Amino acid sequence: MRILYLSPGFPPNSHLFCVAAHSRGASVLAVGDMPESDLAPDARHALERYVFEPRMGEYEVLLGIVISMIAEYGRIDFVESNGEHWLEVEGRLRDDLGIEGLSAGEVGRLRSKLAMAEVFEKAGVPSPPGIRCLSSGAVKGFAAKHGFPLVFKPDSGSGATFTFRVSTDAELDSALRLPLDGHVVQPFVEGVIVTFDGLVDRAGRVVFCTSHVYDRGIMEVRAGALDGFYYSLRSIPPALEQVGRRALAAFALRRRFFHLEFFARPDGSYVALEMNVRPPGGFTTDMMSYACDFDVYALWAAVMLGDSLEDFSYERKFHTAHAGRRYERAYELSPEALLGQLGDTLVLVNSIPAAFASTMGNTMYLLRHPRLEPLLDAIRRVQQPSRHSSNGAETDARVQGSRHESQG
Repeated sequence: MRILYLSPGFPPNSHLFCVAAHSRGASVLAVGDMPESDLAPDARHALERYVFEPRMGEYEVLLGIVISMIAEYGRIDFVESNGEHWLEVEGRLRDDLGIEGLSAGEVGRLRSKLAMAEVFEKAGVPSPPGIRCLSSGAVKGFAAKHGFPLVFKPDSGSGATFTFRVSTDAELDSALRLPLDGHVVQPFVEGVIVTFDGLVDRAGRVVFCTSHVYDRGIMEVRAGALDGFYYSLRSIPPALEQVGRRALAAFALRRRFFHLEFFARPDGSYVALEMNVRPPGGFTTDMMSYACDFDVYALWAAVMLGDSLEDFSYERKFHTAHAGRRYERAYELSPEALLGQLGDTLVLVNSIPAAFASTMGNTMYLLRHPRLEPLLDAIRRVQQPSRHSSNGAETDARVQGSRHESQG
């Protein structure tokens, strides 16, 4: 089995997919825009061939490299990146080289907010209505029908990039003066963002699933440069798992991670936000491994290689959390004091790549605990501003609020 992996050096945990595939006997070829000397040592060992190409974002350059690799090493069975940025490139390579997996057209449809809304509708899963921003008149008519607030977002995109909210006619007029090509507009939905995440095998069977709760939307975190956090649930609410599995079946994914986002409404219902055919971003895959005391990268490799999973089982033993800090903020507890206070609840501290800092902060504290209350207390300790800061009460309110919103 031969896998072509795009960008094994970024994000920082990306190489672990390559290491896992190699450890299960796959030949792993890779192309990246990071010098080989900068790759993690275990990544260099796992790769049969690595090509450093700063211009890999130019498709014809990348295609030429891959064709040369095939001529030297033989047929490539799979093209993967597990990242949003390269999804459509993966599809183009599969189309041009006759490789199994999602085509460029399928990826494009799966990344489109409006196209995924059609799938949700067919599955009987509620989702916000939306239209393309083709004209000011159409958008104003949509606003008149649905009212404020509204959210503008790219039809294809992730991480709330170029996403914003409007709440008044004046704000709408200002928004309509912006270049909105490729944007859609939807009503703003009040609710806690929760996810249904996991991995399906070659038959579309869910082999692993979990759920995460976000303290607030990524759009708000980006806009306000806020300290964000999110955490996993040991038990997925039955209604969430039911609607998640129904939506997942409608998308008919095979041999892929999935990341479904929902709004949890106060009445106990769920409204679909979006579907992503990749793992959740940042260090969430590491959170999965720490939550279950297993290796999610190895599970992915087993799915890719078609290994038997009949004897595989897992248990969500811990709630895990990502709590971010920002360089520009002063916090009550120093990193050294946190180490002393958090003990075994703190399992990993890592720098966040600059590309993710606007949504995840500059430093990530990965936390875990079998009970949710101590985990939420650990989040508060990580993010508690200095007593001389003015937003300490807000931090306490957010974490206390999550206590009431959590369902695990």
